[in-house]
Amino acid sequence: MANNYKRFIQNQFEKAKSTASEFISSRSEEQEEGTIELNPQYYVELKAIADMQHTTVQEIVNAIIVQYLASAPYESTPISVDQKEDNPLLYLVGICKLED
Repeated sequence: MANNYKRFIQNQFEKAKSTASEFISSRSEEQEEGTIELNPQYYVELKAIADMQHTTVQEIVNAIIVQYLASAPYESTPISVDQKEDNPLLYLVGICKLED
């Protein structure tokens, strides 16, 4: 009887361990999509700055991204009619944008 109980406990432990492992791996897969890797040296430097400014590396990186997005053009410069007449393939750019 003690042997059966020990086997039962061992099986329950293995099930719990397996479930926990699946849960952890599924959560890390979900997080990977929104996660980026920093160069370790940049992280060290940003961490030192963050500590001096009483903030986090995450907040510094987010601020850098906001600055970059504000200064980066989202659309390319428009193609003029003259350019399209010189190169008719450029009309395809406009057609493709309409379908998107």
